[in-house]
Amino acid sequence: SWLNELCEMSARQNLPVLIGDTFPEAILPSITKDSLSIIKNLGSKLTIIDLWASWCVPCRKENRNVLVPLYEEYKNEGLEIIAYALESNEKTWKMAAESDGADAWIQLSELQGDDTDFLKKIRIRTIPANFILDKNGIVIAKNIHGEALIDLVKSEIEKE
Repeated sequence: SWLNELCEMSARQNLPVLIGDTFPEAILPSITKDSLSIIKNLGSKLTIIDLWASWCVPCRKENRNVLVPLYEEYKNEGLEIIAYALESNEKTWKMAAESDGADAWIQLSELQGDDTDFLKKIRIRTIPANFILDKNGIVIAKNIHGEALIDLVKSEIEKE
């Protein structure tokens, strides 16, 4: 019976979104209260889907030290960042995004903490997490942080 259980756990539909997968579409509420489509807001070259929270110290450091400089340098060259916040308090979310400079890019949240349809759809259980998508929404990397993320973005943006 443990073998059947193991096989069921490793079935494709139970695995997180993997490299090579098309990132699933979702229309989610934004920090400005609009509902936005992830797929319709992809960057012309590269998109970082960033999963974070105001209470996540590594997430906040990544916002300030990695994502803000990357976005400032490459936003006009085809980079988009779409952040999804695991938040339940709108005020806290907005204050954290503003404080970090992360309100410069798209911010989404269902304001239901970590129990959301979107997180179930992409099967994520821990943060910080990210997916790096090409212009067609195909996952080319995931959970890349710090200098490795900077190097990847620079390499992908400067390919053409």
